[in-house]
Amino acid sequence: MRRSLPPTRASRARSGEPTIDARAAHAAPLRRLGVVGLLLALPVVAVVTLWPTHWLLRIKPRVVQGLEWLHAHDMLEWVYWTRLEVLTNVAMFVPLAVLLVFVLGARRWIVLGLCLAVTVGIELAQHLFLPGRVATVRDVVANGVGAGLGVLIGIGIEAIVRRGRQRGRERGTPAG
Repeated sequence: MRRSLPPTRASRARSGEPTIDARAAHAAPLRRLGVVGLLLALPVVAVVTLWPTHWLLRIKPRVVQGLEWLHAHDMLEWVYWTRLEVLTNVAMFVPLAVLLVFVLGARRWIVLGLCLAVTVGIELAQHLFLPGRVATVRDVVANGVGAGLGVLIGIGIEAIVRRGRQRGRERGTPAG
């Protein structure tokens, strides 16, 4: 009985099957974008979440005044201060999760867990070390929802990019 060996890189290239190096090269632009994005975003998230006083409280009077003006003109009546605060928590974790999906590639299934661990760590740090901040389960849930949305968006972007590259290869144009 003859054993078949796994295909070599050269035999994959001859058969037209993408090699591991080719797959990694196609993922590289998104991975680079993810790494650079995280290097820029993480310090911002750290400052926003771990600053001794909540940054939104400084602008709250102006924001509330603006919301009252909008409400008086029958606009955005569903937006009020607490809801806006929750939406900012959701919005903060969407880009983080997208960038983590790009960085982790096939291991993207751990992104939601990482984001939840980060948000629990932030809330614990606020509770233990920042008396001017209030740690809430609502923030953890909102950040988790944002991370979930970010994972879905990141997977969608990866699929679109992959489909575009496949179409480019089928047409014989160089992959981007």
